[in-house]
Amino acid sequence: MRYRAGVIGRTGRGGYGHSIDLAFQGMENVKVVAVADPDEEGARQAAARTGAERTYRDYRDMLARERLDLVAICPRWCDERADMVVAAAEAGVKGILCEKPLAPTLADADRIVEACQRYGVRMAVAHRRASGYELHAKRLIEEGAIGPIRTMRGLGKGDHRAGAEDLAVLGTHIMDSMRFFAGSDVVWVFGHVTQDGRDVTPADVKEGAEGIGLIAGNAVFAHFVFANGITATFESFPSDRPGADQFGLEIHGTRGIISVRNSPRGQMHLFPHGVFLPSDGEGRWQRILLDAWERNEDGSPRSGKDWTHASNRLIAQELLRAIEEEREVQLASNPWDARAALEMIHAVHLSQRLGRRVRLPLERRTNPYEGWSAAETGAVEAGKA
Repeated sequence: MRYRAGVIGRTGRGGYGHSIDLAFQGMENVKVVAVADPDEEGARQAAARTGAERTYRDYRDMLARERLDLVAICPRWCDERADMVVAAAEAGVKGILCEKPLAPTLADADRIVEACQRYGVRMAVAHRRASGYELHAKRLIEEGAIGPIRTMRGLGKGDHRAGAEDLAVLGTHIMDSMRFFAGSDVVWVFGHVTQDGRDVTPADVKEGAEGIGLIAGNAVFAHFVFANGITATFESFPSDRPGADQFGLEIHGTRGIISVRNSPRGQMHLFPHGVFLPSDGEGRWQRILLDAWERNEDGSPRSGKDWTHASNRLIAQELLRAIEEEREVQLASNPWDARAALEMIHAVHLSQRLGRRVRLPLERRTNPYEGWSAAETGAVEAGKA
C-alpha cells in the first residue's frame, strides 16, 4: 500500500520539532504531498526538504483538501497539539506521528486518546524509547542479563532548563522509558520541587516555555512506585556537567546495571554487578556498541542528527506496521503511553503542592499549579489540608 502524508509545522512556535517532517524520508511507500505552516517561508522550506507539492497556511485547509493517510505533527510547542490531533483524526487519516510532549494538560491528553479511539487512528509519539540502544536494553533485560529489575534512576540534562522545564520537555522521554523497561504502570508518586534550595511557593509559578503550561522550580526530585513493585527516581538540578552525557536512565537489576544515555561518549554501558562499587575488583563498566546503530546506511559514522533521524524512521516504520496489522503501536510510544508519561510528570508537581504522595490515575486533569494559593500552602504546612 502507498500512503499520502501531510506535514504540520509552525515556524516560530516549535517549527518542525526534532526533524519530524523528515520521518518518512526515503520510505518507498510514503509520499509527502503537502505541508501546512502559518509562515509562508517556513512552509516553502519544509516543502523543499520533504518534496511536498503543495503548501497551506492552515493545517485545517490541508486536512480538508488533501486525502491524507498519514500526518506528521511536528511543532515542539504542544499548546495546539490536541486540536491538531483531533482535526487529523476527524479528517480520516489512518496514522499520526507526533512530536513530544503529548500535551500541556491531562485533559488535552484525554482528548487525544479519545479521538484516536473513536476514529480508529494509530498514533506514535516521538519518545526516545524507539532507538537501537533502548530496544537492545529491553531485550537484554528480558533475557535476564541483569536479573530482575530493582530500581531505575533517571536524570535530566540539568542545563538552563533545570528543574520543572527539564522534567516537562525532556523528562517525558525518561518517564516513557521507565514504563517501557518496568513493563508496568505507576501507582503512586512523591515529588519534591524546589527553587534555589527551598520548597516552591505560589509566587514561583510561571508560564513554561514551548506551551507546556504553568511550572515552578529549578530542581526536582521524584520517587515512583510501579504496580509490580519496581521503584524509580528522577532528578533534575543545575548541574556542573549539563547536557547529553548526564541525560538518560540507569536500570539496576539484581545482577547488573544498564546505563542508557544520549551521550556521544557512549549511549549504552553495562556493569556486571547489581550494586556499583568503584573498585577494580568489582568489575568495570563495559561499553556496548551496536554497529547497525553507530553507522549510517552509507557506512559513515552517525552524529546526533543522524541518530534522531534513525529513531524517527523506526517510529514511522512501527506506525505503518500498526496500521497494516490493525493494532496499536508497540515498539514506540502510543498515545496511552505518552499520556501516562505526562501523568507521572504532573503527579510530581501535584505531590509538591499537596505535601504528600499521590496515587495514579489522577482525578485532577488540569495543570497541577492552576489555582494554587498561599492560603492552601499554609494549610498544608500546618497539616490541616
